[in-house]
Amino acid sequence: MSLQKLDGILAILVTPFDQGLSFDEMSHRKQVQFCIDAGARGVISTAVFGEFFTLSDAERKQIVRVTVDAAAGRVPVIATTSGVSTAHAVELTRDACDAGADAIMAMAPYFARLPVEGAKDYFRQIAAAADRPVILQNAADFIGSAIAPDDLEQLFNDVPGLRYLKEEVPPNPHSLGAAAERLGNRIDGIFGGHGGTYMLTEHRRGATGWMPAPEFLEITVQLFDLLQSGNDTQARDLHRRLLPGLVMERLLGIRFAKHILVHRGIIANAATRMPAPELDAEDRYEIALLLDELGLHSGV
Repeated sequence: MSLQKLDGILAILVTPFDQGLSFDEMSHRKQVQFCIDAGARGVISTAVFGEFFTLSDAERKQIVRVTVDAAAGRVPVIATTSGVSTAHAVELTRDACDAGADAIMAMAPYFARLPVEGAKDYFRQIAAAADRPVILQNAADFIGSAIAPDDLEQLFNDVPGLRYLKEEVPPNPHSLGAAAERLGNRIDGIFGGHGGTYMLTEHRRGATGWMPAPEFLEITVQLFDLLQSGNDTQARDLHRRLLPGLVMERLLGIRFAKHILVHRGIIANAATRMPAPELDAEDRYEIALLLDELGLHSGV
């Protein structure tokens, strides 16, 4: 597809597994369709909530191909090609582009931190292999390797193929705002993460979109539309209702997102390869109340 500017809500796809922890292609295709129907402006495969670090390279490549086929040109597909080395990331990037991905997202090597010159070479080679827009994911959580502000600015100045930033270094809104001031018109957009926890303040600080997991996707799409149209009071009220869910997602991780997607009839199984807390009866009670308050029910 002819890629236009990326903005708004881009959905981070989970990777559905069956009970034997094999990739569930049917659930994945259903999830892509749900995201498009819910108003996502793009879908992102094999990112952190896609449990990419638990997948083999063959699985990562397969999932990109399934995602491209399922999206069928209706929305852009962004393939996450973060690697443990430059050669690894370049191999994944080339394959994703061959598969038809419209853009690439990558974080710096998450196993060992590179010095700035090494990071520049890493992203320069990814951008050269991609020959399409690259999103730099600047993450510093349980996985990720944060890039300092001065180094980040230098990277974007020196690697023209870097067109977007996903900023997730705590304190997230402050880091995002500083990046927006430093990079200005040099890049095409800045995305927030963490499910949209900081959407309101990040919007004021210069965010042009967010990348949430899909369990509350219709709500984050509504929030973006309200913010873009200047309905700040309505946006704040809706965000306040969503916040308990975002807090629970932060606490319980990928299993929380998958549990809701199963409840809503979007994927078949909540199995994860990434270790995650088991949901107990109290968690399930809170989730049921939350979904009822948000008007998100099963059978979507």
